[in-house]
Amino acid sequence: MPKIFLFLSFSIIVLGANIFSVSSSSEGTSYNRIIKHRNNPALTQNTKEYSYQAFYNELQQQKILAMKAEIKNNQKGQSSQKTPKTYQANNSYCLSNENQNSLIKDAKNYKGGRYIWGGTNPRGFDCSGYVQYLYGKHGIKLPRTALAQSKIGLPIDPNYLKQGDLLFFLTDKKRNIPVTHVGIYVGNGQFIHAASKDKGIIISPLNTGSYADNFVGAKRILPS
Repeated sequence: MPKIFLFLSFSIIVLGANIFSVSSSSEGTSYNRIIKHRNNPALTQNTKEYSYQAFYNELQQQKILAMKAEIKNNQKGQSSQKTPKTYQANNSYCLSNENQNSLIKDAKNYKGGRYIWGGTNPRGFDCSGYVQYLYGKHGIKLPRTALAQSKIGLPIDPNYLKQGDLLFFLTDKKRNIPVTHVGIYVGNGQFIHAASKDKGIIISPLNTGSYADNFVGAKRILPS
């Protein structure tokens, strides 16, 4: 019996977060099939939760693009100055080297310290309480929570981080907020943070492991 090959044309329509309608036609007959997508975590996770994260990421990206445009406009008419078009060029948004070194030194003094949920002093810190306390020692008042801290300061491209920049993460997706953890960049691709009750205050890598997977963005806090 000879083999018969049918060449069909397909169209795919997205019906929802994880459901697709596939339609094909052959000799005037149409077929529909519903497929549940199981591989992409962005599609299978809670829809509201993903929307928050996607919205926040988009907002951060728009802020970065706006800042790049501002720097570019400020550089017009100054062709004699060959300043790289990066966040590193704008030192007015950075802590002084002296303050950076002092902040990081203070932060490392608490390495190995206790993690206490809601803690805001050396007897025990949570992540945002630790950051708030350290910046407060250097005359900069920060909000109490990691989410509130993520809403201030200058968005920074991760390729141009400086010591003292704040790093934000989404480590607890069940809370349905875009930021649940914060740490302080100490240089060399590492950050210090009040991690958990089991680990206390530790230094972790930014570019590998679970924190790399849950990284949301970075902010540079303006000097007072």
